[in-house]
Order: sequence, then structure tokens, then C-alpha cells
Amino acid sequence: MSKKLFALLNKKKRFAANFSVVSNASLVVLKLIVGLMSGAVSIIAEAIHSCLDLVAAIIAKYSVVKSTQPADESHHFGHGKIENVSALIEGLLIFFAAYLIIHEAYDKIAHGVNIDNIGIGIGVMLLSTLVNYFISGYLFKVSKEAESDALDADAWHLRTDVYTSLGVFFALLLIHFFKGIVPHIEYLDPIIAIGAAGWISFAAFQITKDSILNLVDTKISLEEEKIVHSAIKENSESFVDFHKLRSRKSGPFRYLDLHLTVSRDLHVDEAHKLSHHIEKDIKKLLRNTEVLFHLEPCNAVCKKCRMKCSRH
Repeated sequence: MSKKLFALLNKKKRFAANFSVVSNASLVVLKLIVGLMSGAVSIIAEAIHSCLDLVAAIIAKYSVVKSTQPADESHHFGHGKIENVSALIEGLLIFFAAYLIIHEAYDKIAHGVNIDNIGIGIGVMLLSTLVNYFISGYLFKVSKEAESDALDADAWHLRTDVYTSLGVFFALLLIHFFKGIVPHIEYLDPIIAIGAAGWISFAAFQITKDSILNLVDTKISLEEEKIVHSAIKENSESFVDFHKLRSRKSGPFRYLDLHLTVSRDLHVDEAHKLSHHIEKDIKKLLRNTEVLFHLEPCNAVCKKCRMKCSRH
């Protein structure tokens, strides 16, 4: 990746993170005010959810700035893992939000539900749904372009808020039109809140799982592995064999190492140029990738060798 493109993506990441912080802060204040005015547990639950979204957005903002800092004396492989840590924290925050929502909903079911000012609550939930839908879509787009785990987790935070806000919107709408007609229709409010908590718990599990896998240096995906193999094999006429391919991810960065078997006649400078050429081909297909080669001479078993050397 060119330095210009890298700088552009970092700029987009920071803008997206700042945008998320501002929007979440606004929605937290709005939902808290309306939730307390109406007494609707689903709106209060949404305020709690948005409050944790705000915390997650602040964490994401810090991580996208820190993770792009270059390697230093204490971090020879850079700071990419900070994004994975950020995603893990955000996933745990979603689990915590789900717990708070369920706790509040259970309390309402146990002690009764009383909802006032439903109209303004319906309006706030619709606004929250629309705002978070467009912002989460933008965050998903930037996170994919920049391969940012932190922004992806932040986007999932907001996308779960879209689904829960939409559920609350329809619940309040039904309560508004059928209150006094359908007995105990108010209990739809905490029931929807519990359903929303279950849904966001699933999203939290996915975010937490992916971040942990990257933190423990799980290999790159099979799709990416196939790309690496394809890029290496395009140069198959220049080497004998390759093996022991290993890979891991650190935030948006990939680190690969492999053994490359070359002809015994190949000079050191030619082998060096070959390894750089293969690395360049891999980087064309997978940006933010570093490759370490271990060069080996062939074993002099020539029957199946494609290379032309002094033995042939």
C-alpha cells in the first residue's frame, strides 16, 4: 500500500470514529430524557445501549489513532493489536448492555408497567433507527476499506441499536393504538426489550470471538490463504518449492513467513530479488501484509524439479 493511500485511510478512520462519538452522545441525551419522561423501559434500555455505544465509540476513536502509529523500541510489530483489544472490549460492553436491559425489563414485569408520552417516544425511536442505520453503514464501509476491527465492532454496536430501536418503535406503536383495547398490552414494552437484549448478545458473541481469535494469532482466513498461494505460484518458474507457510493478523496488518526452496545455483542477490518480487505480488492482492522468507537450497533430487541448473 502506498503511503498516500495509507494516510488517506487513516484520515477516514479518524473521521468515522469522531462522527460516531458525536452521534452517540446526542442520542444518549435524547433517549435518557424521553425515557425518563415516558417511563418506557424499552426507551431507557435503548438509552443504556446508546450509552455503551458511546463508550465503545470513544474506545474505537482511541484505538484507530494508536494502532496506526509505527513500530517502536517496545513494539517491533507496530500497534495493530490495539484494534483487536478494542474490539474485545466493545464486545464485552455489548454483553453488559444486554444484562442491564434484561435486568431493567424484569423489574418492570415484576412491578408493573406504566408508560406516558408514548408519541414522543415513538418519534425518538424512529429518529434513532434512521440515524444509526446510516452511520453504521458508513462505519462498515470505512472499516472494510481500512480493515479496522475497532471500527467494525463500533459499526456492529450501532447496527444492533438499529434493530433494537426498530423493535421498540413497533412495540410503542402497538401500545399507542391498542392501549385500553388489548389487556396488558403495556407488557409488550419489556418483552421487546428482552428480545432486543438477546439479539445484541448474539452480535456481542461474534465480535468477541473474532477479536479473541486475532489476539491469539489465529491464521488468516482460507480465502486470504488461497490468495497468498496463488500469488506465490505465479512465480513458480523461479523457485523449486515453498512450504511451512505461517500467518497471523494484528489489527489491519497481516504477517506471513514461509520457506522458499530455490536452485543451488541461484546467487544470493537473485534470491533476494525473487523474494521481494513475490512479496510485492502478494501485497498487490492483500494490502497491509509483511512477508518474511526463509531461503533454502534444493536437495539435489532433480527428477521432478522444474528449474534449470548446472545439474541438468
